[in-house]
Amino acid sequence: MKHTLLATTALVAMTGAAAAEITISGTARIGMVTTEGAAATTGAATAAALTAEAVQTLAYLESQYTGGTSTFTGTAAYAAADIAAAELDEIQANIALAKANLLASNAATGAAANAQIVTDIATLESLLANALGATAPADTAKAKDTTVGKNRVRISFAGSGTTDGGLTYGFSARADHSNTSTGGSQYISGAFGKISMGDLNGGDEQLVGNLSGVGSSGAGSHQEFGYQSSSHNLGYSVSMAGVSFAATTDLVRGADATATGSNSAMGLKWSGDMGGATVGIALGTSKIGAVSEDSMSASVSMGGLSIMAVSHSNDNGPAVAAVAEAAATATAAHVFAVAKVDNLDTDTTGLSLSYAMDAMSVTAYTRTESTSGVADKDYSGVGFTYNMGGATLKAGFVDANDISIMDFGVNFSF
Repeated sequence: MKHTLLATTALVAMTGAAAAEITISGTARIGMVTTEGAAATTGAATAAALTAEAVQTLAYLESQYTGGTSTFTGTAAYAAADIAAAELDEIQANIALAKANLLASNAATGAAANAQIVTDIATLESLLANALGATAPADTAKAKDTTVGKNRVRISFAGSGTTDGGLTYGFSARADHSNTSTGGSQYISGAFGKISMGDLNGGDEQLVGNLSGVGSSGAGSHQEFGYQSSSHNLGYSVSMAGVSFAATTDLVRGADATATGSNSAMGLKWSGDMGGATVGIALGTSKIGAVSEDSMSASVSMGGLSIMAVSHSNDNGPAVAAVAEAAATATAAHVFAVAKVDNLDTDTTGLSLSYAMDAMSVTAYTRTESTSGVADKDYSGVGFTYNMGGATLKAGFVDANDISIMDFGVNFSF
């Protein structure tokens, strides 16, 4: 009754508008989440090696401090087993020569030259450590399991109105635990579509979506795909004949990292009835700076059963080319070789199923992240809800890449 009275008061106060209303609603939750501690690990030394770029650096530095030739070849890489003791001694001898040069230097040498010797010494010592092999990491004990309380109150405000000319407008905002308002957005719409500003998801996420989650507080929210466009603040959307389109961008505020490069997201979705089932197909894409993402989803709902499949690919940016060794000249400083960076793609796929039976529903999901050269990360969860009328009992269990999470609580709405 309280929020009904407030909404009615707002209606009376807004005399003069063709039609307007403000509604107030709220949600709250109490519960707890138990997270399994990380497993114990056993330290193991890993054999190191010298890359072709590192060997090239050694050959150059040796010529700088001895004036002679190097037993290292500047074009070959050395596996850990291929580095002879004499070659390790040679690196150590070069370090000693560089340190001797630094001690013998004087003001006539110049600060820049002395600084370069210091840099060379650090480089040689780093390469020696790599050639000798990595130190074994320390053993770690199993981390303790943790149990934390999860509680939240959220008051949501929404307003809508219609102009004399038929345009609709509105806003949404919320307050969490206090009078601080966060997560607000505003819109105006008409036959042309809908223009929104504020705290928006990207156009791709709006239409492609995420899997169904479990638990009172989300149990880590591992059913979500982490769209890079999630902080956009200007959007346009339109729907007609079962087809929806959404496009968003970020009007850069302050020293935002996305001030350079592309900053856009788009989504396209078709939904309709097929033999009594509601079917949806969506495609999305975004580009932030030089990093692009593509996503797609398919959903089917029939009776109490809902199925959602999502695929997501992130190119992680363009590959960074290797930088070759360059000797110092009269006008340019010495440049060390830099290895290339592949920035391998990450592909994520997932599936969720939900089934509602009167007041109870059950949900399960699975999601896998795959990156070349890196072990796959797997997430899966199962949970149930029971609607008690205004209050809903929720419980979920998640295996988050071999870490167990249990989430249990009661969610309220008013």
